[in-house]
Amino acid sequence: MEILAVIFIPVLLLLLGGGFLVVAQVSGFMQSNMASSRQNFSNMIIQRYMERIAMARTQLYQRSLELEGLSNKLVFSNQELERLNDMKSKFLSMVVHDVRTPLASIRGFSELLMKKEANEREKTYLKNIVSSTDQLGRLISDLTDLAMIEAGKLKMEKTRIDFSEVAKDILPGISINAQKKGVDLHVNPLPEGIIMNGDRFRLSQVLMNLLNNAIKFTPAAKRVELTLRPEGHGVAAYVKDSGIGIHPSETKKIFEKFYQAKYQKDEKLRKQGWGLGLSIAQEVVRAHKGEIGAVSPGLGKGSTFYFRVPLES
Repeated sequence: MEILAVIFIPVLLLLLGGGFLVVAQVSGFMQSNMASSRQNFSNMIIQRYMERIAMARTQLYQRSLELEGLSNKLVFSNQELERLNDMKSKFLSMVVHDVRTPLASIRGFSELLMKKEANEREKTYLKNIVSSTDQLGRLISDLTDLAMIEAGKLKMEKTRIDFSEVAKDILPGISINAQKKGVDLHVNPLPEGIIMNGDRFRLSQVLMNLLNNAIKFTPAAKRVELTLRPEGHGVAAYVKDSGIGIHPSETKKIFEKFYQAKYQKDEKLRKQGWGLGLSIAQEVVRAHKGEIGAVSPGLGKGSTFYFRVPLES
């Protein structure tokens, strides 16, 4: 038995050692294959990313060419727009200069004829001529201001003024317009002693525009209210009417040049304006470092136009 044990044990150990060797060789082979697979997979991923990068570079180059073409077109369009805008400004200046003189002659001769002997029918015709020339005169005045604004030449002649004088300059004429329309113009007590630095004529022009618009769009027997008051380090003017109101989508648009309210159904009222007054008023207020705006509860519920300017603008 001892002899068998001596012979069997070494043989067993030899066999077991060989088995371990085989297992180790198989394990190493499998690990090598797995590493090779991972490497191949990584190479495949990298290859795909490289292809996508190359494609993206091609697309980016194409987009850059398209962008360059659009940029060139935009430059050309801007140059053409500047040329057309310059032509428009020159045309406005020419029209204003050439129309003002004959318009004044028409008005002057019409008033002269009204003073002479004329029957009621002729006087009515002459009054219509004077009224039409006044309307054209206001248009010429607005076009003059517009041309100056676009040329950057609208200057403010600022002096020390009492803010109430802005209203006092225009209220007599505004009151007459309200009476003709049958509108109740209510002026709250004007605050005295609010001294500011501003252009008296231009600020009066802004307030006159707001009041005339309010009277124009307010039905007879309804009310227009004017309020001037100090606010913080500035002053403000509010014109509240009982007119057609403003659609929420138009509270900003109405200050654009030549804009006409789309929700105004009265064609006669639409034809009475050219959409310049509020635009010019906005430029004047901005030149005083102020703000102008409008609020309204909705169509048919009236509106309030306002502007605010600092005391030292």
